[in-house]
Amino acid sequence: MSTPRVEVAVVGGGIAGVSAAAQISSTHSVVLLEQEAELAYHTTSRSAAVYIENEGGPVFHRLSTASRPFWDSSPGSETPLVTPMPVLSVGDASMGADLQAEVDEASQVTPSIRFVEGAELLELCPVLNPEVVAAGMLEDTAGSIDVMGTHQLFLRTARQGGADVWRSAKLTSAVRNGGLWEIQTEAGPLQAEVIINAGGAWGDTVAERCGVQPIGLAPKRRTAFTSPIGQDPTGWPFIYSGIADMECYFKAEAGQQLLCSLSDEAPSDPCDAKPEELDIALAIERINTISTLGIRSVATTWAGLRTFAPDRNPVFGWDDTADGFVWMVGQGGCGIVTSPIAGEIAASFVRGDPLPQRVTELGLTAEQLAPRR
Repeated sequence: MSTPRVEVAVVGGGIAGVSAAAQISSTHSVVLLEQEAELAYHTTSRSAAVYIENEGGPVFHRLSTASRPFWDSSPGSETPLVTPMPVLSVGDASMGADLQAEVDEASQVTPSIRFVEGAELLELCPVLNPEVVAAGMLEDTAGSIDVMGTHQLFLRTARQGGADVWRSAKLTSAVRNGGLWEIQTEAGPLQAEVIINAGGAWGDTVAERCGVQPIGLAPKRRTAFTSPIGQDPTGWPFIYSGIADMECYFKAEAGQQLLCSLSDEAPSDPCDAKPEELDIALAIERINTISTLGIRSVATTWAGLRTFAPDRNPVFGWDDTADGFVWMVGQGGCGIVTSPIAGEIAASFVRGDPLPQRVTELGLTAEQLAPRR
């Protein structure tokens, strides 16, 4: 029996991998390789999933803005993929000037972002503690993302384009031979002209298995949980506290519940991340300090890995030390928000096209995204 051969093998069945497969399958033959028995098992299915343009720094901000047309139109989906939910980043009295400066910079890309203080803070979220919270930055064009709906849309698009999906197909090794990658997986061998490394926390591991030098990715664990509350949080913004030693966030969930987190970044090996009780307890303490919620109990808990490149910016592009190897990693918690444009960027490399115009118009270059920049 002959070894299957395709033009592109995408490694990783999370949001990055399926967004790439969705775009590339319209012009190239694609196999999507997922090491688990189900897709989106790790980070993708464990995200707070809020569409925030101004998150992760200037590069991510611009990629999120470039993704806005997709989120506004939800092409191919019967229902909107984003439900409006403003985001309010809050600070104490000492942070007013810094928040105003951030507003001044961020509003150049997203004009709706504005500074908030005084009584308006409680109008936006009546459970904030006015003795602690004194100023804020409001992004009222943000929203809550239907993550699995988005993942399924990309996956459906990829399959309609002819992409094949291999589950339980961990890439164990790959060797470049005569312009082809000879790939070994737990589901069998495969030949591909191009490998796209969308391995998330396993990105460096995937590279090493292909004989490619790693780039120093750092997975970091984030613990999250839901808590019942006595108030109806409908209409509240997503609240993020950037107060020193008081970092945390919470957002409304159905059934008088909040999704909460310490906003932690605990170093981790690539793994099936598990929640830490200490992180949950500390998050509750902080949320009860910046608010009058008085959270006492926890309903559900989970954890996921957010993976960062050394400079905390995303990595997209050909590896200049290995022929036919494309990186698509280092999304640092912004992978879902930026997934629409990320898929287009990956496809532009495979097709030999320039970066999408929406990206370059915002001032980003291939050099800024390059693996060994």
